[in-house]
Amino acid sequence: MLIPPSYLFYLTNCILFILFVSVSPESKKCHSLYSDSKYYLGTKTPYSYVANVDDDPIVYGDCTPIRIWALVRHGTRNPGKISEKMRVNLSALKMILMDRHEAGKGNLCREEVEELRKWKPTVDPSELKFLTHEGEEEMLLLGERFLNRFPDLLPESYSNRTYKFRHTATQRTRESSQYFTVGLFGRRQKAHVWYPEPLAKDPILRFYKLCKRWRTEVDKNADALTELDKFKATPLVSRMLDNISARIGLSDRISFEDAKLIYQTCAFETAWHPKSPSPWCALFSKDDLEILEYSEDLKYYWIDGYGYPITYKQACVAVNDMFHHLTDESHPPYTFYFTHSGTILKVLSHLQLYRDPLPLSADLFNKTRLWRTSQIDVFGSNLAFVLFSCKDGYKILTMHQERPVTLPGCPEDHLCPLDSLQDFYRHSIENCDFDQFCHLDT
Repeated sequence: MLIPPSYLFYLTNCILFILFVSVSPESKKCHSLYSDSKYYLGTKTPYSYVANVDDDPIVYGDCTPIRIWALVRHGTRNPGKISEKMRVNLSALKMILMDRHEAGKGNLCREEVEELRKWKPTVDPSELKFLTHEGEEEMLLLGERFLNRFPDLLPESYSNRTYKFRHTATQRTRESSQYFTVGLFGRRQKAHVWYPEPLAKDPILRFYKLCKRWRTEVDKNADALTELDKFKATPLVSRMLDNISARIGLSDRISFEDAKLIYQTCAFETAWHPKSPSPWCALFSKDDLEILEYSEDLKYYWIDGYGYPITYKQACVAVNDMFHHLTDESHPPYTFYFTHSGTILKVLSHLQLYRDPLPLSADLFNKTRLWRTSQIDVFGSNLAFVLFSCKDGYKILTMHQERPVTLPGCPEDHLCPLDSLQDFYRHSIENCDFDQFCHLDT
């Protein structure tokens, strides 16, 4: 039976239309509209994503807050040495991506491609690792919330006899401390706050810089990244790289290093503008982001967390400092230290918080793990200990990310008897021999 020419013409046009629609950028699913990157950005997550904004006064019956000691990671910052790779490598990748999509390859939608077309690197080389405007805002609001939660504890007028502020020898911690004090005292008093001369290797705020054994056996030891290297070689990661390559339109698989650079750019740019995620985040699905986040968590677990005992043992100097400031009235009652990711993670590990039953490893990819830097070590992370005077003795409230947490050896309610906490961490108080821990045998 012969098919009429008019019907053949109609059928051919239908097929061509279907083929056009199937490759047209307008018809492609927008990944950035369906995957929420904000939950998987690791240590570059902006604090606003995890902050507890409920700043109602904290009250515990007849207990009165009398002293506070807090450790605060600096706010959102610019990248460091990777900024040059962002400028050169991603600019080149952007051109490749544009060419592929003009050729009908890749599977980003039109809106995502247009956002990437407009993208330009913006980091000033003279401002590497500098605090950003978002970081300033994070610190100012954090200071305001501390004041609101403890109105009977923290005076709104500054005095160097009652307040102690200290930061490391970096622009980002210096500026973080200053914006935090704006939140506490207002802009007029900011200029009157006194800080001791910062140290490049502060024995409390950056103790690990002075620990030769840790620097040699962990930080500079390639074996410390064995689990990460194994994870990068898994089929799970290979499939992720194939998926990213397909979105770009590449015929060859993208390298893990390039995928990591895109992820870091996605994280940094999202942290700078939390309400407008970076256009580079569109290259990842939710599954991709979870895999990349896990690769970050593996790195920090083995370098700054539970991977090696020396890593968290050395943090006894900070925990010891906390107990002394809370129990010795010769110290100012209100102490705020401004520091870095490495300090926060080591102290959390020393306190035995967020410890999973099994060590993080390449073959234990677990989405429900406790050790998630996207939650426990974001920009602006903070750890505070508040001493209360109660009718039945002294008690301590421990807060992480402005939320009460229960330390080992403490009852489930948030206030922990001081003597119980001192008993549990007695080794940190009485046997904190940093020189012995960190001595490098030769």
